[in-house]
Amino acid sequence: MKLTEMDINKQAFVFAAMHMLANRFQILGDKIDPTITNKQWFVLAAISKFTEKPPNISDIATLLGTSRQNIKKMAVILERRGFLQLEKGKHDWRSINLILTKQCLDYFKDREAQEDAYLDQIFDGVELNRLYKCISKLLENTDNLLGGQE
Repeated sequence: MKLTEMDINKQAFVFAAMHMLANRFQILGDKIDPTITNKQWFVLAAISKFTEKPPNISDIATLLGTSRQNIKKMAVILERRGFLQLEKGKHDWRSINLILTKQCLDYFKDREAQEDAYLDQIFDGVELNRLYKCISKLLENTDNLLGGQE
């Protein structure tokens, strides 16, 4: 399919805007609460999605599309600050499981109303169903380009 110049310009705008939004989300998230950074919050939120068993560093790195080294570095910081417990895997001594602490769960509970208000402001006037479908398709396309690595 041949794209028009207007379509090419729209692609370029959307691509650039997504990078700008990621930067803005990080800046705004960091301003919400000085206790943890937006990236640290994102790691903790990802860990909280594992309800059957605690995830390991590789699980979170894969889910978030980043390196094990980045997750390990953040996990060590979060452990020192009381948000995580790092535990050696029972079946593989090289594996490190990430377990949310009570302090972390309490922290998220205390922040819930503030986070809900923040998200309401971010998504004010946005057609969520359409945006959800578009972003899901972009994630699928990037997964395909990565060769299903994620």
